Amino acid sequence: GTAAVELGALLQRCRDERALALAARGLTCCLELPAPVWVRGDAFLLQQALLNLLDNAIEFSPAAGTITVGLQRTGPQAEISVRDQGTGAPDYALPQLFERFYSLPRPATGKKSTGLGLALVREVARLHGGDASFANHPEGGAVARITLPLD
Repeated sequence: GTAAVELGALLQRCRDERALALAARGLTCCLELPAPVWVRGDAFLLQQALLNLLDNAIEFSPAAGTITVGLQRTGPQAEISVRDQGTGAPDYALPQLFERFYSLPRPATGKKSTGLGLALVREVARLHGGDASFANHPEGGAVARITLPLD
């Protein structure tokens, strides 16, 4: 159901849920949370979307890397960004990353995922009147973003 959701608290919960996965790879997850940011939505679905982004970042991070999760307001929207220090996605893959069943091999295992992660992330974002995007960061790694209208 729809409720007021504070995104910073949700991001902290996501990090806590993945504490073991982060520790196993020696990864640090930094949360850059300013003042509380509220949106209206389904907390469970939003958490699934954010866990997907965190899982992607974990899988594509080099060992002992840092994942930076940011939260900010841009005008009437909240923006969540999840940045890793991996190799980023190849240019040919960028337009397809949000398509269902499209997946890149995971560096650690060489295996592909179901390819539902980013498709689900975008669907959840759009359901909430927002959107999702993915880009290679100019200083290396990749950054996935979700924008959501503020409550």
